[in-house]
Amino acid sequence: MAFDRNKLVQTVWAVLLTAMGIVLLFKTPYAVQAADKSPFLNFARYFIGAFLIVGGARKFFSLYIMNKKSGPSED
Repeated sequence: MAFDRNKLVQTVWAVLLTAMGIVLLFKTPYAVQAADKSPFLNFARYFIGAFLIVGGARKFFSLYIMNKKSGPSED
């Protein structure tokens, strides 16, 4: 198995997406306390955090799970 630099970069990107989503979800309650308690900002922060986590998980899934399923065809 050869070293694939593109797959490494995509894996690092997936890890960063997921980590930033998790950090944003844990940081949101403290940021809301410090700022005004706008319900829209609260919703937006949680939505962006969830969106980042789902995006990172989707990238992991497409890199590792989908590539194993789509093996060489026998045509």
